[in-house]
Amino acid sequence: MRDIAVSSGKSTSGAAPTANAIAESARELFARDGYSATSIRDVARRAGVDPTLVMRHFGSKDELFVRVIGFDEHFAPHLDGKLETVGFRLATYLLDPAHDEMRRTFTALVRAADHEAVRLDLQGIIRRLLVDKLSARMSGPDAVVRAWLVSAQMVGLIHSWDQVGTDRTTPDGRRRVAKLYGAAIQQLITPAVS
Repeated sequence: MRDIAVSSGKSTSGAAPTANAIAESARELFARDGYSATSIRDVARRAGVDPTLVMRHFGSKDELFVRVIGFDEHFAPHLDGKLETVGFRLATYLLDPAHDEMRRTFTALVRAADHEAVRLDLQGIIRRLLVDKLSARMSGPDAVVRAWLVSAQMVGLIHSWDQVGTDRTTPDGRRRVAKLYGAAIQQLITPAVS
């Protein structure tokens, strides 16, 4: 089990174990029942805590979902390094068969975004994890707009890749798609001068 950082900022002797119990319960319920069918009350009941503790440690169902899935760990490392290769690195990462579960989980969250609160939380998460970090490194006009378009490209790839049938795609096929898709993402990050 991955330890979850407690968001309250206050250190109490039971805070980290409680947050970890909540995270583990949420991870199991999201995997078993899906995002929409899992409630804060369900998570609290499984963890043996009051629902207010879930909210105190994680803020919202969406933030709980994102933190227990570990999207920070998934995307952040691929935004570092040479800016000129971020597009290919992101596409390669997203298409890796080892990340099938992350893609399915993210797709579940995107599908739940028809609710206003979920949509706004998801936008905030994407802004924090990707747009702010990437646009800070980009130059040229409309860096923030281009970073949002990168996030749309990534969400599109995540959502559509499982529809393609990843089990039918060879490693060479994945590499070709990563090259093509990575080039499209890269054009937004470091546009060619025309």
